[in-house]
Amino acid sequence: MFIVQAAVLFLFLYTAPSKVAGLITVFLMGLLAFMNVPGLQVYVVQLAERFVPTAVDVASAINIAAFNIGIAFGSYLGGVITDSIGLIHTTWIGSLMVLAAVFLTGWIRLLERKDNKTAGALTQES
Repeated sequence: MFIVQAAVLFLFLYTAPSKVAGLITVFLMGLLAFMNVPGLQVYVVQLAERFVPTAVDVASAINIAAFNIGIAFGSYLGGVITDSIGLIHTTWIGSLMVLAAVFLTGWIRLLERKDNKTAGALTQES
């Protein structure tokens, strides 16, 4: 989902001058921006249930707080970019930020697989 979001953000760089294409791209951006939240929330709750079952509520709250911090940081950075190099450049820089999220998600999945393999090896030794 993040990869599609990054592609749509980058595409907006080229569709922004057109009213129709720009409107379609903005619609897709809005749709994709909030589709990730429920899936990520479920993932965080599952991890909390697995590792710290007594703190599922805390993990859920911290996750939503992290979303809000991300929104604030992105808004601030967008303002700085708009003020310094122009509004149109927020599209490709936002796309790079989403690609960073893709990288982080892949890294987390890699660490989780490694943890599962280690846990499986420890179970077999016992």
